[in-house]
Amino acid sequence: MIITEGIFAAPVLLGAAGFAFALFLAVSDMLLEVKEDPKVALVEKALPGLNCGACGFSSCAAYAKAVVEGAAPVGKCSSADEESIKFLKTIFSSVSSPEKKVAVIRCAGGSAVKFPYKGVPTCEAASLVTGGFLECSWGCLGLGDCEKACPQGAIKVGSKGIAEVDHSKCTGCGLCVKACPRGLIELIPAARRYYVSCSSTEKAEVRNYCKNGCFACGICAAKKFNPDGVVEIKENLPVVIEDILKDPAQLLTAGSKCPVQAWKEINF
Repeated sequence: MIITEGIFAAPVLLGAAGFAFALFLAVSDMLLEVKEDPKVALVEKALPGLNCGACGFSSCAAYAKAVVEGAAPVGKCSSADEESIKFLKTIFSSVSSPEKKVAVIRCAGGSAVKFPYKGVPTCEAASLVTGGFLECSWGCLGLGDCEKACPQGAIKVGSKGIAEVDHSKCTGCGLCVKACPRGLIELIPAARRYYVSCSSTEKAEVRNYCKNGCFACGICAAKKFNPDGVVEIKENLPVVIEDILKDPAQLLTAGSKCPVQAWKEINF
C-alpha cells in the first residue's frame, strides 16, 4: 500500500514542482521585461527591410533601435525612398536625406577567354579556378552573383556577358558590392554622373588581352582637358577627386577624350 502511494505521489510532486517553476519564470519575465519604445517598430516599418548593412548596423531592426535611442542619425539609410523620409519626418524633428549613391560596374567587358569554364555557375566558384577563366584578372565573369544579390532587380547580366546596372532602380544598398568576388562594383554619388568602367592596374599590358581596358594613357588627367585637376592617375587608373569636383561637366570634358571610351555615364 505504501509503495503504491509512493508511485502515485512522485508524478504529482514533479508536476507541482514544474508548475511552480513555470510560474516563477512567468512572473520573472513580467517583472524583468524591458519595454521597447513603440517608435522602434514605426521606424523599422519605414525602412526598406533589406538588412544590407550599408548603414553600419547588422539589420534594419538594429538601425531603427539605434535611431530611437539617439545612437545613430535618422537619415543614414541609403535605400530609403522619399516616402520613407517623409514618414520619418512625422516622427523626428530633424531628418536629413542621405546622399544618393548608385552601384557602378568597373568593367566594360572585352577580355579574352583563358579557358572554357564548366564548373559551378557562380562568379565566386569560377574565381577560385586559377583566378577565373578570363585573361583579365579584373574582368567581370558574368555569372550573376551580383544579379542574385540585388533585391531591386537593378542588375542584370546583359548581352555582352557582363553585369549592367539600371540606375533608375538602384537604391545603393551595397549588397552587390559584397557579392562580387573581384571587387568590381563600387558605390558612387549619383550626382557625379561619370565613372571609369575599368579596374585593371596593368597599364599598357591590358591592351594585350582586353579591347576596352584603360591603359593609363593619362589623356583624361591632362591639364588641357582637366584644367581643374578633378581627375588624377593613381595606380594606373583615373581617380575622381571628389573634394574639388563641382560640376559633372568637368568629368565629361576629361572623359570624352578617352581612346577606349572607358568613361561611362550613369543611366537614369
